[in-house]
Amino acid sequence: MIVHKGIKALGFENARRGQPFFSGVFSIEFGEEGILMNRIWRKAVSVAAMLGMLALAGGQSMAAEQGQLPVRSNKEVTVPAQIAFTSNQQLYLLDLQDKNGAPKPITKDGLAEIVGWSGDGQWLLFVKYKGADRYSAPGYLWLVRADGSGAVQLDDRPVTGVPKWSPKRNQVAYIVNAGSSEQPRGVLVLKEVRDNGEVAAGAATPAAFFDFTWMPDGEAILTSTEAGKNRPMTFVLQNLAGQPLATYPLAEPPNVEEGIYALAATGMNVSPDGQLVAYYVRYNAASLSADGVPIQLFNLKQPAKKPIELGTGLAYPQWLSWTANSQQLAFIDGTDRMATQNKHLKLANRDGKVVSASPADSVDTYPVWTAKPPYTLFFSRGKATNYAFDPKKVMVPGQRIWARDANGAEQPWTKGAEQTADYYPSPSPDGSKLLFLRLDRAKHGSLFYQADGKESELVKGITGDIGYYANYLPEWIAVYWNS
Repeated sequence: MIVHKGIKALGFENARRGQPFFSGVFSIEFGEEGILMNRIWRKAVSVAAMLGMLALAGGQSMAAEQGQLPVRSNKEVTVPAQIAFTSNQQLYLLDLQDKNGAPKPITKDGLAEIVGWSGDGQWLLFVKYKGADRYSAPGYLWLVRADGSGAVQLDDRPVTGVPKWSPKRNQVAYIVNAGSSEQPRGVLVLKEVRDNGEVAAGAATPAAFFDFTWMPDGEAILTSTEAGKNRPMTFVLQNLAGQPLATYPLAEPPNVEEGIYALAATGMNVSPDGQLVAYYVRYNAASLSADGVPIQLFNLKQPAKKPIELGTGLAYPQWLSWTANSQQLAFIDGTDRMATQNKHLKLANRDGKVVSASPADSVDTYPVWTAKPPYTLFFSRGKATNYAFDPKKVMVPGQRIWARDANGAEQPWTKGAEQTADYYPSPSPDGSKLLFLRLDRAKHGSLFYQADGKESELVKGITGDIGYYANYLPEWIAVYWNS
C-alpha cells in the first residue's frame, strides 16, 4: 500500500481490535475535536472496495467457516473456570466446572465479538454486529451474566473502539457516536453494572482523544491526544467526570510540513502500581503504522524524563503484559505486518533495560504472566513461516504454548501434531493449569486443558477469523478462572 502525503487512513479503533487499519473512514483533515471524531463508523464508504483489500490479507472478510454446532467433548474433566467463545460467528458460554454443562448459545444471528469478563467474573461484555461482518454494519455493546441469562444491550448507539472494564469494580467505559454518520460526535460513556443486573449510568463526556485506558485504581482514566502543528502528543489523566487532573507531553510538536510524523500514543498498558505506561506510537500514516511502530515506556512519576524506546512492533495491546508486581514488561518486538514471522518475545525492566528471549528463527505472540509469584510467562511460539493462507491448514504449523519461569528458563508447555497450532494461553493464577485453543485448520479448533502434564480436549467446534495477517485478533475465547 502506498502512503500519500497529507492523506490519512483512519479507523485505528479496528487496529486496536487487531483488525485492519483501513476500517473504511478516510480523511484529509482531522478537525479540532481530534481523530476520534473522524474514526466513527460510516456506511457511506465503499464496503466492496474495503473487503477486496482485506481479501488480499488472507481472507479478512468475516465469513465464518460454517460447520456443526460446538460440543463438549469431555465431561469427565472439570475445570474451575468459565469460558466464552465464538463458533460460526455466534457467542457461547460454558461453565467448565459443571460436568453436565453444555455450550449455551447467547446470540443467534449477526456476528458476535468478545470484549471480556468483568473483574469478578459475573458478567461478560460483547459487541454484536447486525450484519455478517464488522464492516458493512455498526456494532452495539451487550452484557450477559456468566450463566447466560440477563442479556441486555447497554446502548442503542453504535460503539466505536474497544470497551474496557474497570479493574476495580463492575464499571465499563466505552465510546459511542452520539451524532450522525455525516457529523459524528464521540462520547465517552461510563456505566456501572450492579449485582442485581441494574445498569446505572455515569458520566458522559466528549471523547476528544485518540485512545484511553483505565488507571489501576479504577478512579481515573488515562487518555492520549494527538500531535499537530504547535501541539505535542500527550497523555492526559482525567477523573471519572472527565475533568483533567494532569497533562504529560510525550514529545516536541512535530514538523507537520514534513508530511509523516508521530501522531499519538495508543494501546496503553499501565503497570499495576500506576507509575509506568507502556504504549505504541502511531504515525499519521496507516500503512506505515501497519508494519510496526515504536514501543515506548513513560514514567508518570517522573514526567520530566523522556520516554524510553523499547523496540518496534505491531500495535496490539494484547502483546504487552506486566507482572503483577510491576517489575517486568513482556512485549513482542518485530516489524512487518505478518504475524507469522519476525515477531520476538522481549522483556523490559522498570528502567527500560531490554532482554531478548527469542531464537532468531521463531515467531512469538500473546505473552501472559501468571497472576501469582513466582511469575511464569506463557506465550505462543512456533517456527517462523512465510504468510500463506490455506483454510485447510494452520498458519504456523507446530506452534505450541511455551513457558518462561522466574529464572529465565524456557520450555514448550503443550504438545501436539505438526499440523496443529496453539493460541491464547490462559494460565490459572498460579500457573498449575492451562486453557488454550488448538487449531486444526486456519479457522477451526478446540479448547484444550492441561494440568499435571496431561492434555484434554474439552470443546470442539470453536471457530473465528484469522484476523489481520494472522494475528488472530480479536480473540476467539475469553477465560475467567474461579480460583
